[in-house]
Parts: sequence; structure tokens; C-alpha cells
Amino acid sequence: MNYLLPMVTIAAVLQACCAQKITRFTACLMGRGPTLRLDCRYTNITNNQLRYDFKLRRRKEPETIVSTINLNYFTDKYHNRASVYMERGLVQLHIQRYNSSDLGQYTCTLHIPEDLTINQTVTINVSKEKLERCAGVSILALNTSWPLLLLFLPLLQAGGFF
Repeated sequence: MNYLLPMVTIAAVLQACCAQKITRFTACLMGRGPTLRLDCRYTNITNNQLRYDFKLRRRKEPETIVSTINLNYFTDKYHNRASVYMERGLVQLHIQRYNSSDLGQYTCTLHIPEDLTINQTVTINVSKEKLERCAGVSILALNTSWPLLLLFLPLLQAGGFF
């Protein structure tokens, strides 16, 4: 009996369901300017190149801030203020000199060419009332076990950190 076809089908289905998925989209303020930081976190099991698109909707039509899905595009309004930082699992949009005209609904769209999944899109509403300062790196935020931290406590005390 030929098992190749069912195995290929199962592999394709598993890749399609687990290949690319946006897991979280958050916004916060950082620095003195201030700078708006939008974190678009995703999972991906392929090594294909990631393409992204960030849009802002204030009224009816969404305005593309930056996009690599539709050519390499920067809108004129954000050309000198917006920058993108990427690492595996994270695409960040930074908007410098953030002000009230930047409030609205932001959309993050991710696409991996030659991947079996379709574009992943999420939105977030950015308003002054709900916008918080970005948190720094915390030992508690790391996925470190408490017993391991307790082993390093004497070293931290000897170094004058406590």
C-alpha cells in the first residue's frame, strides 16, 4: 500500500495550521519624545522572508505607514518619524515624536511568501487613556525558574545590587 500521499497531505495540513500566526499586538510609549512602539509578535516555523504592513485608520480610509508587502513603501507623513525593528518572532513599529494626530486604530499585517497560510492581520485601538509606558526588562518577566534565581542571590548581594 502506498503511504506517501497521506503522509504528504498530513504534513501540508500541519504546516498550514502551525506555520504563521500573529500571537499578540500591543502598543506603549517609550523614551522622551515620546516614541510610540507597536509590537507585532508572531510564530513561524519556516525560514521564508517575512513581509509586513502597518496601517493607521483615523477616519474612513486606512493610511499605510510602512509596507514591504506592497513594494517598499513609507508614507510621506511618517517617512522621517517611523522605523521598523525586526527579529524572529517580532516586528516593531516605532513612531517618533508621537502626538494626538497619531491616535487611532493600527493594523499589523504579516505575510510570508511561499508559505501555505494567508496574510495574518490584527488591529489595536491606540488612545491616550489606555496608552502606558513600555516596561523595562525585569527578572520576573524572564522565564527563569525561582530556584535558579535564588542561586544567584548571593552573587547579586556581593556585587552591591541589593
